[in-house]
Amino acid sequence: MEKVLVIGLGMVGYEIVKKYFETGEYKISIASRSENGFFRGVLDKHLLDVTNEQKVQKLISDINPDFVINTAAMTNVDLCEKEKGLAYKSNALSVKYIGNACKKTGSKLCHISTDYVFDGEKGDYVETDPINPINYYGFTKAEGERLLNGIDYDNKSIVRISTPYGFSPVKLNFYTWVLESLKSEKPINIVTDQYTTSTSLIDLSEFMLKIQKNELSGIIHFGGSEKLSRYEFALKISEKYNLNDKLINPIKSSELNWIAKRPMDTSLSTIL
Repeated sequence: MEKVLVIGLGMVGYEIVKKYFETGEYKISIASRSENGFFRGVLDKHLLDVTNEQKVQKLISDINPDFVINTAAMTNVDLCEKEKGLAYKSNALSVKYIGNACKKTGSKLCHISTDYVFDGEKGDYVETDPINPINYYGFTKAEGERLLNGIDYDNKSIVRISTPYGFSPVKLNFYTWVLESLKSEKPINIVTDQYTTSTSLIDLSEFMLKIQKNELSGIIHFGGSEKLSRYEFALKISEKYNLNDKLINPIKSSELNWIAKRPMDTSLSTIL
């Protein structure tokens, strides 16, 4: 039975662990910031600060996994602008630590990255397009990619995703926030000028199995099949659940008080 280590138990990590657990084909270990919460007492769960290089190396060495999936990240875009030191450690240096540890154990590594490594000027990005982040979150994720690619180790992949969505017990995402708001008949403001190819959490978790089994490597884009503005996506949600779309108020990004600048079109071209 192959050993799989999932690092990070946020929304993405939870769904991946759940998918692997459902198969019943793998010995699963989890490393996260807390030993409490999901899967405690059910799976092999470890407390890990990914910004601590020695602890990262020791844990991966002790578990000696066949496959490591790194979902750990500081994803609050505005917070990354305010806490730049922590953001760099969490999103860049930690990736190098995990990559070096996997090289030592010979573990295959899949690192989850983001569409925010692009500036959003072009859209429909392919894997070979040059990256050019316009906020600090995107910069740290781009740095994580750079540091990982700088490790002389071929058994690794970087999967860029776009606005992950789906039902999750971990936290609200755009999809569930819109759905809950409309069910509660709460008016919401949604931007019309920011486009993504949102990534289904379920599809992503199934794709992880394919990466492991098919020996895929390098940089891979994994977004949805349709490019939509946030506003268009919200309308689709209201239509699917037969909810009142009059509660959805279209606005421009410039009307929001974001700290960090957002790229306007980070849609990903996905061929897999």
